[in-house]
Amino acid sequence: MKLVTSNKNEVVSVYRNEAFDNGFYQYFKNKDENKISEILNSKERNIKFKSVTYRQLNSWKDLLTIEREGSEWRRFSIMDAIWVKMIKELREFGMSRKQLKVAKESLEFESKKCGVAMPMLEFYTAFAIGAKMPVLIMIFKDGVAIPCSLTQYKIAKEFVGVENHIEISLNDLLQGMLPDVDLSPYILPESALTIDEVELLAFMRLGKYENVEVKYKDGKIDIIEGTERIATNRIAEIMKEQSYDEIKIRRQGGAITSVVRIKKKKL
Repeated sequence: MKLVTSNKNEVVSVYRNEAFDNGFYQYFKNKDENKISEILNSKERNIKFKSVTYRQLNSWKDLLTIEREGSEWRRFSIMDAIWVKMIKELREFGMSRKQLKVAKESLEFESKKCGVAMPMLEFYTAFAIGAKMPVLIMIFKDGVAIPCSLTQYKIAKEFVGVENHIEISLNDLLQGMLPDVDLSPYILPESALTIDEVELLAFMRLGKYENVEVKYKDGKIDIIEGTERIATNRIAEIMKEQSYDEIKIRRQGGAITSVVRIKKKKL
């Protein structure tokens, strides 16, 4: 996964790892069965804005993620409302419409493939609500907007460096919209993690592997192997996908009893 920004914004490299890609695309793989996505994109709540006027909404119509149907009032989902709140805050920071359009375009990354307006923002919103993960949205001078977890931000800042930017707390936005629900982010105690350790942690948190092995070389993590058990009737499908490094098939009495796919990640 690659987001295109200016050369200096190398903070996006925190996304360029296989574990993150697997988790991101897995979230959107079966959108019709994704209850979290369904809730986040449902317009049944008909969210109202106390601090945003209809006049402002109409003036932002080219920036919104939904269009008004005829004379009907717009109905906003949680995801639509998050973006409206961001527009308001960024306007208060003095950001131009041009910068806001860039922010919108950057958050729409992979929207056609994923089937939602702002996939990256939704992915992190799901974690901010479900796991109470502390999430920041960084907006740079050119308008590029990048959501990231607090851990990703700290790693990027320490090892890569981050340009001057505006930070918006996604958790605070959500708490303001859903005051009756405790969405206080859970912040883990500080620990000095290396980039390889963060990669391993992301690999493990996917929850798709029944076994994860770590191989070391010269005292450092060299290879991560994830073992995933798959249904025997999916062998042909998996072989076509080629999304594996090794497949082990066990037979007993002439019949296949189990199929294991091993995914390897060299650091």
